[in-house]
Order: sequence, then structure tokens, then C-alpha cells
Amino acid sequence: MSAGPAAEQRFRTRRVEFAGALRQLLGARAAPEPLADRASAAALAAELAATLEAAEQHDWGVVSREWSAADAEAMAEVMHRLSGNLGARAVWLLTADPEPQGAPLGSDAALDNPLGFAAAGGHELRLLDRELPAGLWLVRHSHHYGPSTIRYRWALEVWGEPWLSAATRALRGVGP
Repeated sequence: MSAGPAAEQRFRTRRVEFAGALRQLLGARAAPEPLADRASAAALAAELAATLEAAEQHDWGVVSREWSAADAEAMAEVMHRLSGNLGARAVWLLTADPEPQGAPLGSDAALDNPLGFAAAGGHELRLLDRELPAGLWLVRHSHHYGPSTIRYRWALEVWGEPWLSAATRALRGVGP
């Protein structure tokens, strides 16, 4: 993947910011180092999109749910149950930047603090399983009603096994 100087600079600048956010969330010792290669991060972001698109071809392939901003605590509880049901999985934490960032992480770390990790990723939490075509995408959508009224909603999509089963149980209130 060829990149112009401006794209490379945006990638490097955002990488420093992303690394700082990971240190704040996990501490300096536990924070993973973000990918240094722009092409690798972009390939992982494309893989996440492709695995989600493939799952969407089947009625049963994706579990989806939405919450209002006022229900963010209930959403976080679902994420905690999902984590308990799923167990720790090796994932790529990805951002939605024009030049995406990626870092290796355990799913349990991200799902323990979904709002914090979403804030670090531009109000999105994107997890791609490192072994299976599976993952999770949590995004905060904004809806504008005139110049001064904005309402937010959280939307969740989960695909691939064992993620689907863990999410289905979590949404039903089953799990630790």
C-alpha cells in the first residue's frame, strides 16, 4: 500500500495519541504498543469489515442491539457479561481513523471498560478475533435535531463463533 507523506504523518501522529490513550486505560506496563506499520493496520481494518460483511449474508450471522445514551450503563453490563461468557480471546483493537490504528489486546481488557476503549477509538470499539473470523463493533451514533439538539445511541454488532453465542447469552442476561 503506497501512502503519501500526509497520510503517513497522520498515521504517526494518531499512533502517538492512541498509544497514550492505551497507557491511560491500561497503565504503562500493560499497554500494548500499537502497530507501527500503516499497511498492516489498514489490512486488519479491512479484514474486520470483510468478516462482518460475510457474516451479514446470513440471517443468523450477526447479533445486533442498540441502546440510548441514557442506557450506557446497561450496555456496559451486557459487555461485561459477554466478556465473562466469551473468556479472554486474543484480539486486535482497531480504530475507525482514516489511517486506522491497531494494537494486540485481550478481549477481556477491552470489554471490562467498553466506554473507555470506545473513547480511545473515536467513539467506537472494534475488536477482531486474532484466530477466527469473528469480532465486535460497538459504535456511538449521533443524531442531530436542529443546531443545538444532539441525541446519542450505542449500536452493537457481534459476529462469528464463539462471539455470537456469548453475545446472545449476555443480551438475555445470562452470564457472570
